[in-house]
Amino acid sequence: MGYITQPYQLFICLLLFLFYSQCSAAILCSHDQSSALLQFKQLFSFQKHSSHYCDIFQQISRPKMMSWKEDADCCSWDGVTCDSATGHVIGLDLSCSWLHGNIPSNSSLSLLPRLRKLNLAYNDFNYSKISSGFTDQFPSLTLLNLSRSNFTGSIPPSLGNNITQLAYLDLSHNSFTGHIPSSFSNLHQLRHLDLRFNSFVGEIPASLGNNITQLAYLDLSDNSFTGHIPSSFSNLHQLRHLALWANNFVGEIPPSLGNNITQLAYLDLSLNSFTGQIPSSFSNLHQLLWLNLRYNNFVGKIPDMFTNLTQLSFLDLDENQLTGSIPSSIFELLNLTYVSLSFNNFSGSVELYDFAKLKNLKVLSLSNNRLSVSTKLTVNSSFPNLLGLGLSACNISEFPDILRTQHYLESLDLSRNQIRGRIPSWMWDIGVHTLQFLYLSQNFLTSIDHLPWKNLQYLALDSNLLQGSLPDLPPHMVLLSISNNSLTGEIPSSFCNLSSIQSFDVSNNSLSGQIPQCLGNSTLENLDLRMNNFQGSIPQTYAKGCNLTYLRLSGNHLEGPLPPSLINCVNLLFLDVGNNSLSGPIPEYLGNSTLQVLDMRMNNFSGSLPQTFAKSCVLVSLNLNGNRLKGPLPPSLVNCQSLEVLDVGNNQIDDTFPYWLDVLLELQVLILRSNRFWCPIGDTKTRVPFPKLRIIDCSHNRLTGVLPLRYLDSFKAMRHGKNNSVEVDYMRLPDSSNYYESIFLTMKGIDLQMERILTTFATIDLSSNRFQGKIPEVVGMLNSLKSLNISHNNLTGGIPSSLRNLTELESLDLSSNKLAGRIPTQLASLNYLSVLNLSNNQLNGPIPLGPQFNTFGNDSYSGNLGLCGFPLSKSCSIDEAPEPTTPTGFFEGDDASSWFDWKLAMLGYASGVVIGLSIGYMAFVTGRPQWFVRMIERKKSRKLRRVIRRGRASRRSL
Repeated sequence: MGYITQPYQLFICLLLFLFYSQCSAAILCSHDQSSALLQFKQLFSFQKHSSHYCDIFQQISRPKMMSWKEDADCCSWDGVTCDSATGHVIGLDLSCSWLHGNIPSNSSLSLLPRLRKLNLAYNDFNYSKISSGFTDQFPSLTLLNLSRSNFTGSIPPSLGNNITQLAYLDLSHNSFTGHIPSSFSNLHQLRHLDLRFNSFVGEIPASLGNNITQLAYLDLSDNSFTGHIPSSFSNLHQLRHLALWANNFVGEIPPSLGNNITQLAYLDLSLNSFTGQIPSSFSNLHQLLWLNLRYNNFVGKIPDMFTNLTQLSFLDLDENQLTGSIPSSIFELLNLTYVSLSFNNFSGSVELYDFAKLKNLKVLSLSNNRLSVSTKLTVNSSFPNLLGLGLSACNISEFPDILRTQHYLESLDLSRNQIRGRIPSWMWDIGVHTLQFLYLSQNFLTSIDHLPWKNLQYLALDSNLLQGSLPDLPPHMVLLSISNNSLTGEIPSSFCNLSSIQSFDVSNNSLSGQIPQCLGNSTLENLDLRMNNFQGSIPQTYAKGCNLTYLRLSGNHLEGPLPPSLINCVNLLFLDVGNNSLSGPIPEYLGNSTLQVLDMRMNNFSGSLPQTFAKSCVLVSLNLNGNRLKGPLPPSLVNCQSLEVLDVGNNQIDDTFPYWLDVLLELQVLILRSNRFWCPIGDTKTRVPFPKLRIIDCSHNRLTGVLPLRYLDSFKAMRHGKNNSVEVDYMRLPDSSNYYESIFLTMKGIDLQMERILTTFATIDLSSNRFQGKIPEVVGMLNSLKSLNISHNNLTGGIPSSLRNLTELESLDLSSNKLAGRIPTQLASLNYLSVLNLSNNQLNGPIPLGPQFNTFGNDSYSGNLGLCGFPLSKSCSIDEAPEPTTPTGFFEGDDASSWFDWKLAMLGYASGVVIGLSIGYMAFVTGRPQWFVRMIERKKSRKLRRVIRRGRASRRSL
């Protein structure tokens, strides 16, 4: 059939030869390029964990370079792309390739100058840096992806100067630092810029919006950028994705963001400090799918913008200061799948069935506003199948009816409501296989029969009225908080079967029995069993790799020593075993731990304190009050530079006053009471000793010498200025909302446990020592003091009149000294003084009269035979008559003529109304009236200013 002559055969062979030759030329790369790639391969080892993120995100990872062979054409190698015409390597995709090692600045990749696409994402380059030379080598590069590859350092300016064809740049999820180079303004072709999850700082260059107008994708999230959103962003007309979340941006959102960038489909500005109102121009973003503004400081009402946002599927306005009612237009956004409006100041009534028409809705949260939510459904109305529902603090009194049909619910928050009684039985059928998060805390629930949810992981039932025993827990439980109830019985044995438990809080109940030993070998990170009736010993076996960070066992009946195996809990930050009957020595390893809080108060620990506190000490609070500790305080405590509270009161510590503690710049509370400290406190060489100390209690020791003038003069934290404004809060552990510092003090003559310490509270107690000499005038400068107790010493001299400046003072005890002279009349102007004890001194003369002084009884002055006047039965003679009280705010140094009004009043008091009026008339006719009027007006003005300041302070404290 088809006979082909010999000439035609030759012609066909020639065509085949030429075709083969061209194909061969197209796929062969040069020896130089093959050699360069093989050299680059030698820089790395292949470790699968270097690309573990690929497995997380379900991307295939493999060691691509391992298939590269020296005798093979590099264009056929895995991850290599060549130009089909020239054979030059133009693409290198080594993402997810298990690479581990460093990339030097002079790597062999420089021999691939025609490279257009370089993808090294999802590897581990061991903190390599991008060198300026690296960017010089690829002038034709259009794509550079280094995400999740462990790079560090700053971005060289040459990246913007030399790679001007770049259209895609992804440096996300690394450790890059510094500013965005201004040279980025040269990247006119850039359409995709991703710098999220780094440590960039500074403001966004305005040139980013002026010159890179082709940007369609911009993500700068999770860095440390500051400043405002540049107004030049209004030029980014092509932008569809803008994410700036988790930075430090401030100011208002420019309206141009909604007016000019109308192609936006994704906008995330959450976790910043933006202020002002949500721009009404957002109504122009017709293509918007995602809007996240949570964790900012937006105020005012939600603008009327939702009518046009018909494509919106995700809306999160949590944690702002938004007010008003929830716009009804939200109920018309039929594409919504996620709505969260929690932690604002929205008010009014909301009918839950209004959301019923949002058939695609999966998550709804209205928690923690000022809303009253009605959960009743209209007849025949159905509700979307939700995955998450948050109605915390919504004035709900029963479990919502809509839950009856929520068979796929994963998260439910009904905490902080008024739900009473038992959990209804129909709740056991809700999300039996899907429910993972259940929050019912701060209600009035009385019992919980069982927990049928097989996959439940997080359960919060704290602060209810629950009785009975702990129910058996589902096997996948991660967190259980059931504190502040009335539960009884023991911890069930099924607890030992929990393989994922991380947090277990049953504090403030009436549970009893022994603590299961298995808790020492569990996956727990937080264990809180305080304020129960547990007995026996602390679990003795804590395995290596122990995950505990918080261990709170205080307020039980535990005995025995601290287990030595606690040394295996190398991440332990918080150890609270106070108010038990524990005994034995304090383990030395606690001084070399990672602890921030060590609370061992009110036990029977004996021996000495750990003598070695490491230089890496991070202790914030150390409380050893009420034990049997002896020996000196270890000087190595000065290594604990973050220490705020040191309480070693009520022990048997025998030492000189620890003056060396005055270098601890953060120390606020120092309790040394009821020990055996001795010798004079002495002078200090520290330039500013104890700069933050507010509470010092050295009472009931053997301290001698004079009161420490240098220290008293340096207690800056016990002073406030005339216009001082201090935000009122309680001392607590940093980054903790549920641990408050507490101490044992003598206040107003009563020994008490101060459960929470105000950050403005200041007190000095140096009582029951052997101090001598006078009370220094400088004490009157400590005008934040609430209590001053220097009783039961050997102090002499008079009561300083400067004490009148202690305008916040509530308790003053100078009893049982050798003080002489008169009680300064100015002390009667201390308007908050409620306890005064001047007994057993050598005072004489009249007792001052005043609103507070008139409330004190005989006991305040007993043992001073020379005193007279109210409330004592001994009357004063005319010469000893008590002088009227100097009004609050009267200080030495006021107008020198101010004696006149008081002499005038005294004369009127002594000689009668007629003589007083006569002298008053003489004063007026001799030129005194103008001076007198000015004085009265000045005092009224001062009083008015004080009232205004107090009013402002009270508003700030609300």
